Amino acid sequence: MAATPTAPRLVTAAAREALRPLGLQQRGRSRTWIDDHGWWLGIVEFQPGRNEGSYLNVGVMWLWQDRDHLAFDVGGRDPRFERFVNPTQFALDAQNLARRAADLARENWDRFRDLPSTADFLNSQKPRPGYFWDKYHAGIAAGLTGDT
Repeated sequence: MAATPTAPRLVTAAAREALRPLGLQQRGRSRTWIDDHGWWLGIVEFQPGRNEGSYLNVGVMWLWQDRDHLAFDVGGRDPRFERFVNPTQFALDAQNLARRAADLARENWDRFRDLPSTADFLNSQKPRPGYFWDKYHAGIAAGLTGDT
């Protein structure tokens, strides 16, 4: 008798179907997918919660800052939590999460297609209180385009 699908397995199957064709790579066997653009990474994370199910985090990490961990410099958590009730229901929810992740990844491709558009975006954002890095990243992007 086959094992009942669990939330992580259903998320992985849905992500493989929606994200692999776009070129995103699964990070090991985790729920994290990476979209490498050379000077920035797209990150998709299907984050577990307190209950069985998944949140969706999608964002961008700038590679001009040396770090030993993944970070969401732009983007972050989608507010909804998809709760696992049963395999049939959650398979559909996981597919919807993966499709949403693919849509957000494509939006990031358009938004950060080159350094000038990235600098424009970053410099147009209101800085988050107490978060020095927003203006740091805006300054780096502007400097890389020659806009000192």
